[in-house]
Amino acid sequence: MNPAPETLQSASSASAAHSPTPEAVSRIAGRFLQEALAVAAEGGVPGGPAMPVAPAPSLPPLPSLPTATAGAPVPSMPLPAATPIGIALPAAAYSSQPPAADLSGLKAFVGRIRGLDHLQMPAVLTPSSVDSLRAATGRPGGGLSLPGMFDVNAVRRDFPILQERVNGKPLAWFDNAATTQKPQAVIDALSSFYAHDNSNIHRGAHTLAARATDAYEHSRQTVQRFLGAASPDEIIFVRGCTEGINLVANILAPSFERGDEIVLTELEHHANIVPWQMVAARTGAVIRVAPIDDRGDVILEAYESLLGPRTKIVSLSHASNSLGTILPVELMTALAKARGARVLVDGAQSVSHFPVDVRRIGCDFYVFSGHKIFGPTGIGAVFATAEAQAALPPWQGGGNMIRDVTFAHTTYADPPAKFEAGTPNIADAIGMGAALDYVVQRGREQIAAYEHELLHYATGRLTAIDGLRLIGTAREKVGVLSFVIPGHDVVEIGKRLDREGIAVRAGHHCAQPSLRHFGVEATVRPSLAFYNTHAEIDRLADAVAAMARGRL
Repeated sequence: MNPAPETLQSASSASAAHSPTPEAVSRIAGRFLQEALAVAAEGGVPGGPAMPVAPAPSLPPLPSLPTATAGAPVPSMPLPAATPIGIALPAAAYSSQPPAADLSGLKAFVGRIRGLDHLQMPAVLTPSSVDSLRAATGRPGGGLSLPGMFDVNAVRRDFPILQERVNGKPLAWFDNAATTQKPQAVIDALSSFYAHDNSNIHRGAHTLAARATDAYEHSRQTVQRFLGAASPDEIIFVRGCTEGINLVANILAPSFERGDEIVLTELEHHANIVPWQMVAARTGAVIRVAPIDDRGDVILEAYESLLGPRTKIVSLSHASNSLGTILPVELMTALAKARGARVLVDGAQSVSHFPVDVRRIGCDFYVFSGHKIFGPTGIGAVFATAEAQAALPPWQGGGNMIRDVTFAHTTYADPPAKFEAGTPNIADAIGMGAALDYVVQRGREQIAAYEHELLHYATGRLTAIDGLRLIGTAREKVGVLSFVIPGHDVVEIGKRLDREGIAVRAGHHCAQPSLRHFGVEATVRPSLAFYNTHAEIDRLADAVAAMARGRL
């Protein structure tokens, strides 16, 4: 359903004033701090108590980022600081308890944003160390597996499908942004459940029901730990990101009035656009869109200008599936929460690539899909704060989500059961839990560092190809490399790569607005995971280069 023209607004006119540099983040963060301190000095943040205020700290400017090498700028992937620092802003703004000290949490948050502490963490792999290790081992294109390093060859042995051959060639799976492959641990978890524990959950007075319930609820606890949620009760199982966003949109919709505002970004997947268009059509709400610049970064000044007293929800991707851009979700969330808006973060393209901490982000909702993180299809999860769950109505009705039913009245169960009507996808929830356990076992920081180096290497190989245009060169990216070659149809490129055993996605990636910003309707999109290797990237780049020269 398309919204009426008046329901869609953009801040693209602000792009002319945008300076796509780290200093823009620093400037907004500094102004945000000064505004918060000023409000506190006048009697407290709206909705909270008065706060003692100390002079604003003198924060240093952002350190400059590495200069790009020849070709496209080399993107980076955020790595966590050794000691995560929680964001105190949302709690300070809405809690009835006084803060521990004069906005120290807010100052720490702003300091971290300005310092980009995730870029200060020593990399497990650096380009120079990788080059020297390759030279020392005589393996210029293979995966590195020296003691103490990320062992990609061991990872690959855990994924049976990577031994497949396609058209007589070894499978190189570069379609990870669409879906990831499954380790044997996940396959075994699914098989074991159906072979030994299969039963419906809850309320069963027999052994298999108890075992199935325990396994299902254990997976909920696994998701809670994986996301850094405060309680398993903050985790709602759904079919995936799309259903999760629809759930949030539908439980928020009754509180919307005509003229209320929904803020999205130009980077969003259709699953984070269409549900909000449907809500806007039903309620008279207005969709406002934060634009991106020509690298694929959100224009933060324009985003900030969209936020106001009518903003009810900000819904944004953590990482773009079409361009790979990683959004500064902590800063964007804090800006929105300071104006009283709820925030949903779509984590479909982030959870498999680097650690996520929802309490550090400060969002109300965080959604992801199991199949994007080496788990089964048809399962995902929504993190929803206890406050949001208690305040919002259920979406679907049926069994499991009730406490008592008469023909006159129904009393709903406590969250999260309130949002899980009917028999859930028990086996796949257990499988998703096994996938998260596997990722944790392999080391999320190590995965992020290894993929960062893969992205660096792949960016260099592809941008060296004459005529190839890389779409999306944001400063911080996950392993997504969208490209076009003038005169070559993207679908035909995908088919030719398939003949070489190389699987990529070719199309609009359910993110047409982001691609149209660059004047294209479709791209070829190789996307990386921690089981990909430098040798596979070489195969991809060599095949694409041959096509560009008309030899394949």
